[in-house]
Amino acid sequence: MPFSFQNLTSGVTLACIAAVVLCNLLILLMIRAGVLDHPVARSSHTRPTPKGGGVGIVGAFILCLPPALYEAHASMRIVPAITGLLIGMILLGTVSWLDDVRPFPARYKLAAQFVAAIAAAIGTGATLPELIPFVLAAVFITNALNFIDGINGLASGVMAISALVLASTGLMPVAFVLLAVCLLSFLPYNFPKARIFMGDVGSQPIGLAIAWGGMTGFGTGSAVLVIALLSGVLWDVTFTLARRARAGDRLAQAHRGHLYQLAVRSGLPVPLVTCLYWGFALWGAAAFATGQIITMVLMIVLPQLAWTGYVCTRARTRVQDRW
Repeated sequence: MPFSFQNLTSGVTLACIAAVVLCNLLILLMIRAGVLDHPVARSSHTRPTPKGGGVGIVGAFILCLPPALYEAHASMRIVPAITGLLIGMILLGTVSWLDDVRPFPARYKLAAQFVAAIAAAIGTGATLPELIPFVLAAVFITNALNFIDGINGLASGVMAISALVLASTGLMPVAFVLLAVCLLSFLPYNFPKARIFMGDVGSQPIGLAIAWGGMTGFGTGSAVLVIALLSGVLWDVTFTLARRARAGDRLAQAHRGHLYQLAVRSGLPVPLVTCLYWGFALWGAAAFATGQIITMVLMIVLPQLAWTGYVCTRARTRVQDRW
């Protein structure tokens, strides 16, 4: 039966309130800690800004989820899936935070992503051969949401919308309601003006959680729903990687060539671009709701083609340096 937000128990509601309080406290603590993201040539910001806001989101989610599930009288059958997710999130959060403080080689981060994705996938009961595509998809989605976290509110807003939609389908509703609450608690600190950035410590574990949503309901269409919700993000990242590969650029090298970055560099306001990507997530949910695969594909692909053409046309005339 589809989940109704009116069915939240008082215990789950209290857990959500506790998550809001804890998330805000941790974010304020990270602001005071002063771990700064200093602007470089590829940055969208112009002054040093605290990072690590994801500590608040992920920390509040991990600490408040077990009591929330207990209060909701959740079935013991979901314990392995939840355990696998939390192990993966803790691993990614720890590695990402250490990298935020003192960067280390990308291969170590990629290895951590694979281990985290394997833990999350095994927890859902996945076995070979479906384990392999699950893990590869989870790693790609985790990186895609990390790549897209380059302007205020874009990644956190898309992930909050995705979590709310996943919750409304009845798929691990307590977990995704709580995740959405934590993301929405962070959003005012990052949009429209950023007092703090989410950082890899937020985007990577939460990206894994969204991908996990597609794994847990595999066979019910949840994997397709996750792709539809993230269609704007996945299109942007895939198009950018393909374009850079064709140009002979190093794919692992940091750059400012994503569509959302080109849109901002061409003069479009950051809040407008952010809200557009939120709209892509909502439009993806609407496309999925049609229940018709051809209709859904057309509803998703045609706007992305139009957006890509528009941004590239603007970039050719308004972006001076190479992109």
